[in-house]
Order: sequence, then structure tokens, then C-alpha cells
Amino acid sequence: MGRRLVAAAAAAAAVVLVGCEGGAPGGATSVEPTASTPVAVASPAESEATSAVVTAADAFIAELTVAQRAAAVLELGDSKRANWSNLPPGSVRFERNGVRIGDLDLEQTDALHHFLAVALSPTGYEVVTGIVRAEDALAESRGGNSSRFSADHYWLAFFGEPSDQAPWGWQFGGHHLAVNVTIVDGRSYLSPTFLGIEPATFTHGNSTMAPLDPFANAGRAVIGALDAETRARATLASRPNGVQAGAGRDGVVPEIQGAAAGDWRAEQQQMLLDAIGLWVGVLDAASGQARMDEIRGELDDLHFAWYGEMDGGPMYFRIQGPSLIIEFSTEGRLGGGGSHYHSVYRNPSNEFGQAAVARS
Repeated sequence: MGRRLVAAAAAAAAVVLVGCEGGAPGGATSVEPTASTPVAVASPAESEATSAVVTAADAFIAELTVAQRAAAVLELGDSKRANWSNLPPGSVRFERNGVRIGDLDLEQTDALHHFLAVALSPTGYEVVTGIVRAEDALAESRGGNSSRFSADHYWLAFFGEPSDQAPWGWQFGGHHLAVNVTIVDGRSYLSPTFLGIEPATFTHGNSTMAPLDPFANAGRAVIGALDAETRARATLASRPNGVQAGAGRDGVVPEIQGAAAGDWRAEQQQMLLDAIGLWVGVLDAASGQARMDEIRGELDDLHFAWYGEMDGGPMYFRIQGPSLIIEFSTEGRLGGGGSHYHSVYRNPSNEFGQAAVARS
């Protein structure tokens, strides 16, 4: 089942990446879509983005049985929406929301990937499916333990009926992945979202994949671009114990630490914005641009905190402002097949899109 899933993902990705400048993170090789794989559109035009997402969501839901639909579509305000985790099956105290990929047939799996390809940017789709692909590599490294580590163990749920007129949301996740999106008035809001991976580098087919390496390298690039005095202000005295605002920490806002970006040189500020853009860029282009515009308006209040080595050793960094928390932590050394990364993105002023829903 896991191999069928990643084949469907690769097939959808081949279409999504047409015209995507620079290709996918990690250098994934395009695979021609199969006859059974729906054609995934590239990044939707602004005026059609929500309708395209609604159409793709409805198409997936239409493929489900009555029982599957009852599990997959919940109320927007359902308290179960807070049930997300980066832990593998058997390690969480609740049942994950939605339908599990491993319980879907081929047509349903293809429809799921079509939805993800439409709902996310091309790069976002490649990052998310790359994290899923890594699970089979992790299972192989653990003696084939597919009961805990498998590309089958990811769930998709909807909160509210997909609609162009009313707010709704969706959640996709499993081990090392939790994407929480709320859609209001045609714009997608991405918070909270967890992106992690183990192994950080792995082989898929004939390709070496490292979906989160650009994220790690962006943090290293920022600290490396700072002068000695600013770097000293950015550097933490001790390493945080992993990400502070991760799963089970909704509402937690870490203490502001590090160097304020307001007095940085323009090129240093741009490197910081480029790093932020990797997380924000998981969203469709129009939603991502709107979010980056908001963050640029808070540039003087952004802080960058760093702990770690510059030569590839363990590292942690945090980018934080009034409406932004990004954390990245290596669970061990940076780079290589044994590496293990965690990261989280939050907008503490608009968790689960609640502020946007209230304004609508």
C-alpha cells in the first residue's frame, strides 16, 4: 500500500511541477502520471484558487463511502481539530481525524493527492509528500516495522463543508507531519503546521531526496550572514529542548529571544524573509503572498534566535514576531541519512484561522 501511495504522489507531482521554477526541494525526479491518476493542476489562478480547491475537495469526498465520509467531514468548530500530533501511530492518546490513506482504494488515493496538489503550492506538495515518502525509508531502517512507520499512516480530514461562501478547513498529517489549513474568503491560513522528517535524506527510486534541507540551510544562511556582534545577540546560551510550540502546545508563545531584525542590512533582512517564505510557501501562491506581505509589515519586530554549530552539527533556530513563530530543530546532527528534523510554523494571532473566521 505504501509503495502504491508514493507512486500516486509521484505521478501527481509530475504534473504539478510542470512550469515550477527550480523544481522540487530535494531534487525529486518527475514520474509520468498513470492512466488512473487525475490530472493535478499547477498553482491555481488567484480568481479561481478557492473554487479549484473546493472542486478537488468535493471530488475526494465523493469517492468516499458513507462511513468514510462521516469520519472525514467534521464541523468547523469541532474540538477534535486540536487533535494533531507529529508522533507515529501508537504514541498518541487520541484517534487521528479523518480517513487513513492505507484504508483508501486506488481511486480514492488518487483523489486525495489531486486535492493536496491543488490546495498547496507545487513546492508545498513536494515537501508534504516527501515527508510521507520518508516513512517507508524509516520503516526499512527499523527492520521493516510498518505498524508504526508507513506511508499508509496519514490521515485527511475536513472541518466544515468545502465551500466558496463559508469558512472551512482541512487537516492532513501523521508521523512528522501536521498541516492545518483554514480557508476564508478565498485565502488559506496555515497554522499550526508541523513539518519534520526522518531520515532527512533518503533514496526514492533513483533519486536522493532531502525535502527539508532547504529549510535547515536557510537558517544556517541567516546566522552566517550576520556580523559577529549581531550573531552574538542572536545566539542562545543553551539549546532549547526541541521545538517549544509543537504538538500539544497550542496557545504557547515562547519568550522572545535573539537579535531583532529591524536594524539589519537589507540583504540580511531579505535572507530572513526568504527563510520564512519556505514555510509560508507551502500555501498556494496568492495566500502565501498575502501572508508574506503581513510579515514584511512586522519586519522591525522580528527576532532571530540560534543555537548550534555552523559545520553541520546539531542546531536550533527560531524566527518570532507579533504574528509569527517558526522553529527548526535537528534531533541529532545536520545532514545525512541518519538525520532527524522537527519544525513548526504558527501564527499565534490566528491559530486554526479563528481570527479570520471571526472577521468573515
